[in-house]
Amino acid sequence: MSNSDPMDSESTNNTGASDAEQRAHGASEPSWACLKIHSARPDWVELSLPCNMEAVDQLNAFLVWHFAQLKEEVRESVRTAFRELLLNAVEWGGNSDVTKHVRVAILLGRRAVVCRIADPGSGFHMKNLNHAAISNPDGKPFDHMAVREQMGLRPGGFGLTIVRSSIDELIFNDAGNEVVFLKYIDAGA
Repeated sequence: MSNSDPMDSESTNNTGASDAEQRAHGASEPSWACLKIHSARPDWVELSLPCNMEAVDQLNAFLVWHFAQLKEEVRESVRTAFRELLLNAVEWGGNSDVTKHVRVAILLGRRAVVCRIADPGSGFHMKNLNHAAISNPDGKPFDHMAVREQMGLRPGGFGLTIVRSSIDELIFNDAGNEVVFLKYIDAGA
């Protein structure tokens, strides 16, 4: 693939990937109209999407296609973690405002999948997440629900707990508006 903008090339589709790259994945292409592609290599995909559920659903469809060659356990763990973190980025970082964008990078190596999600928000700190299950004391998985009710938030708050149980490493930047996660895979995946 050339260094030019893949969206300007007639030999690429709306993902920025060439027809040969599409065939190399061995799957048909779903609709990804909301996604802006910045890099479209099979081992390094970088894109941005507006902060809305349609874009989240399109990216989820892309992940199904992109991770098709991974073992099911790895594929589902990565998709689960990615979706939870992306939903947090869209809802909390972007306030579900379609004029704001989340940027993601997906690196697929022989031994690991590494994903980065950066949102437009000011970030958060773990110590301020008393409305999330991740802050609950051991043995009290629902303590945060009372806090959510007091804050007028919808039921939930289990996303980061689900993510931590799905992947191998989770790292936030200082501001808390960017996250990287890693899921190890074996060389035969």
